Amino acid sequence: MAQPSADNLQNRSNDPLTPRMAFEFHNYAQPVLAERPASGADQGYFRFVLPHALFGVDQMMRASMPVVASAWDPEKAVNGVGDFTIFDLAIFYFGSVKTGIGPLLVVPTASSRALGTSKWQAGVEAVVSAPHTWGLTTLLASWQQTFDGTLQTVTAQPLLFYNLGDGFYLRSSGIASFDLGRNAVVPVGLGLGRVFELPNGASLNTFVEPQYSVIQSGPGVPSFQVFAGVVVQLPVRLR
Repeated sequence: MAQPSADNLQNRSNDPLTPRMAFEFHNYAQPVLAERPASGADQGYFRFVLPHALFGVDQMMRASMPVVASAWDPEKAVNGVGDFTIFDLAIFYFGSVKTGIGPLLVVPTASSRALGTSKWQAGVEAVVSAPHTWGLTTLLASWQQTFDGTLQTVTAQPLLFYNLGDGFYLRSSGIASFDLGRNAVVPVGLGLGRVFELPNGASLNTFVEPQYSVIQSGPGVPSFQVFAGVVVQLPVRLR
């Protein structure tokens, strides 16, 4: 009997270092915020992923823009766009394990202070990804700081995917975020996704993942949120 392979449709679709062009539509619905009754937020992201090579080194660029952002409290609601974030990773291979590291930049494009920091930020993004016959484990981590030094943020996002049959998989992908000296949030999620193989080698990945924050420190961090998304990967690699 043939052994299961780590190179399968679910792993390729969920691996952030898969060398495929991707269009991602993600949404965080945050109906419950810590210490702010009757307040909430929602951010819908458009993300574009482009694999490329420079000086013979494989690289991965991702640009992210909250195109539909909302925040509300009992007195008012604010709608608009959020801050634009871009990073570029140099990719290195250690057997089946891939790692990526590179610079990160945040551009203050938010239409309201409630939807962004209103400050330029720079930092470093790093990714480690390991496929298994049963699924995928990945860690994304970043550090960023405003140009004036008033805000530092550290994030860590462990991703765990467990593959089921017929393209289905279980997932957990909460992003722990620490605004140093201000607030912290550590969400833990459990969700379900499914990958569909499209013609010409493309794939469609859909998922929904409720997340509960086991650590909530500071007003306004999400106590509970629902992360959902649609990702289209194309078998295009530019060198």
